[in-house]
Amino acid sequence: MSYTHFTASERSQLYKLRVTDKLSQPAIAAMMKRSKSTISRELSRNSSEVHKVYLPDTAEEMARRRRAKSQGRFKRVSATTIEEVKQRLEQYHSPEQISGRMKQEGKSTVSYETMYQMIYVNHQELGMWKQYLRQKQKRRRRKGVKQKRGGIPNRVGIEFRPAIAEAKTEIGHWESDTVIGVNHTGIVVTHVDKASKYLLAGLAKNKTMEQINRVTIKLFKEVEPANLKTKTFDNGREFCGHE
Repeated sequence: MSYTHFTASERSQLYKLRVTDKLSQPAIAAMMKRSKSTISRELSRNSSEVHKVYLPDTAEEMARRRRAKSQGRFKRVSATTIEEVKQRLEQYHSPEQISGRMKQEGKSTVSYETMYQMIYVNHQELGMWKQYLRQKQKRRRRKGVKQKRGGIPNRVGIEFRPAIAEAKTEIGHWESDTVIGVNHTGIVVTHVDKASKYLLAGLAKNKTMEQINRVTIKLFKEVEPANLKTKTFDNGREFCGHE
């Protein structure tokens, strides 16, 4: 179930069920039609810091202060930029792609890390666009932290992609990605032509380079050479065999 912020009435209901009726968190989640993790997060984040008790009025005030603080962090991001981010998210572009492309196009933008933060704190209702993220909330890589994953051999940056690919007026410029099934049962390899939105998709046994390449080569066998001009991959290690 999708996450929405608690209302004052919900906090009063949660107080009654948890403190007065002393119900378990799973039972409360079922009655309030909320996930168990949402109930747990609400209780842990908004309980009184002094008495460690969940009180609805205190919880409401703590949540209000947290929202006000988070909104202030992004006050320099213009409404125009936020609207553009929303539109691109609706096209299932990742925050990494959006940030890079808007910068390439000379438009005002923000870092992809900031976009993720804005989405997950629901800044200006951006939380509603969480559904368009191709991979749901995951542990974000933080700037300044050395990555354990190896680099992509002979990687060519997206800034070197021909400008006509971005114009989406010419067939043959593809973007590639992988979609992970529930509980990691199955990997779907996708390739989308930027201009026509034509989709090639195939199932891989796992996320290894060998499997991704096998599926990709098979998918492109029927595509005419004239419609193969560029391919753009994300930085996942599964694409390290791009050459």
